[in-house]
Amino acid sequence: MIEFSSFMIPWNAIFSVLSGSAFIATFAMVFLLFKAQSKLVAQDPHCTPATFWTGLVVTAICSIVLVLVLQVVANFAFNVAFDGDNMERKAQVGAQLSKNPRSFAVLIVTLLIGGGYAFSFVEASLITHIFSCTIGIGFLEEAAKALSALIIFSMFYKGNGYRHSLAPFVIAGLGFGAGEALHYFATYNLYEMGFGIYLVRAWWCVALHAAWTLIVGDFIIKAFNGIPSIDQLSGDDYGKLIACLLPSMIMHGFYNAFCFHNIPLSWVVGIGSLVWGFAILNKPKTEFVTLT
Repeated sequence: MIEFSSFMIPWNAIFSVLSGSAFIATFAMVFLLFKAQSKLVAQDPHCTPATFWTGLVVTAICSIVLVLVLQVVANFAFNVAFDGDNMERKAQVGAQLSKNPRSFAVLIVTLLIGGGYAFSFVEASLITHIFSCTIGIGFLEEAAKALSALIIFSMFYKGNGYRHSLAPFVIAGLGFGAGEALHYFATYNLYEMGFGIYLVRAWWCVALHAAWTLIVGDFIIKAFNGIPSIDQLSGDDYGKLIACLLPSMIMHGFYNAFCFHNIPLSWVVGIGSLVWGFAILNKPKTEFVTLT
């Protein structure tokens, strides 16, 4: 069973963020965020510096905490479901849940995420890691970022009637990437990681998360003719949202699997993701439309 500490920052690593490598990498990451903010504010007249930085903090906290909590819950559920004890009772619970399709679907997704995350960190074949990273990491993180983007939309855009801005997705991707980077900085010093890995996490991975979230945002805006309001989602809308996650979710899963196996194709997936994401950001501006 994977211990909860594998998801959370080890207590003895908290002050590792004060290391020289972490300090320089954090400075580099903040520089990247300032450059992104200036670019976004110049492109989107409805994105102010206050919107950007407030949204960044909100999404960093919300999405990172959501991912960590759901990973712990999913992993716990997976281990309980397959530990071999009291299988008769588990079969009864499964039979009861199967009578409620929605609850049964949630259970299945939870077990898939838990199993996927568990198998992502054990010795396994590339194919196994592609599937496990896509379900256990890609789906969960891309969904958390998309949800954070919808929250940013509700906070700063919905009230003004603007539905077609990609800014909430850029902010959500950067916020999640920055939060995840700081999470990893707190453990790298314990494992004596080289300075290069700090910079990769501070620049490359933050930009990758932004690109993947931009791709999701582009699909969502096309599927819903604008960013949907969370309180108005129902029925088939959730299926459409999941469909919008698929491209980024798959690229995320392949990227992680290739990284775990030290396969250079990870650079191909990463560069392709960045080109796609920032091509979307630099498309001719879409006219903003009011909510109907």
